[in-house]
Amino acid sequence: MIRLPSSARPPAREQLSDRGDGARTGPDGPAGEDETTLAAAPIWRVHIPTVEESCVRVRCRQAAGSGPWPLTTALVELARLGVRPTERFRSLGTGRGRPLIHSQEAEWHGLAVHLESLVTSVGEVVEAALALPGMDEVVPWVDEDSWWELVDAFAAAVDAAHGALVDGEPVDLTPPGAEVGWRRRIGDHLGLLLPAETEVAWGGIGMLYTTLPSSGLAVILR
Repeated sequence: MIRLPSSARPPAREQLSDRGDGARTGPDGPAGEDETTLAAAPIWRVHIPTVEESCVRVRCRQAAGSGPWPLTTALVELARLGVRPTERFRSLGTGRGRPLIHSQEAEWHGLAVHLESLVTSVGEVVEAALALPGMDEVVPWVDEDSWWELVDAFAAAVDAAHGALVDGEPVDLTPPGAEVGWRRRIGDHLGLLLPAETEVAWGGIGMLYTTLPSSGLAVILR
């Protein structure tokens, strides 16, 4: 599970003073006049039951060896949403061109963020991942709209063709050759990210939850 050091993590919501308007502040912040007022919890309309990590892993359209490093572009876009690097980036490669592995630790609303890209399939395919802690840690601090905005910005920045919402399990990002392949894959993960124009008869095994506007990917939840 991805965790920040205890000194860098936000205090639990019950440890924060109620400001009186539903928000809570730290020990130095103003206390609410009505101590019985409960903090307004971030709004979520869906339960995503990740435990180890809340990870979106995608296959990028850009061929390996061409264009800018995916994470470099992603960090610029995610910075607009408040994502800040906490360490120097790490990379492994030949010393020329795009690295085979590129990773970056960051922080968003007090939550640890891990970003990575890697070249797979004999140097031909680029995959990228955005990982946060399990949803029990995410939900108290950000609302659902902010979460999907983060996912959308990441997917658009790395030019994602499709991907999956995973909880630490391995994922095969090779495009299936037929509709039945997508139906099998939804059974392996909590959700899929597919081009909005993809037509699949999900039956009772999956459902279209939302479409991400910037990346053009449809979110299919199991």
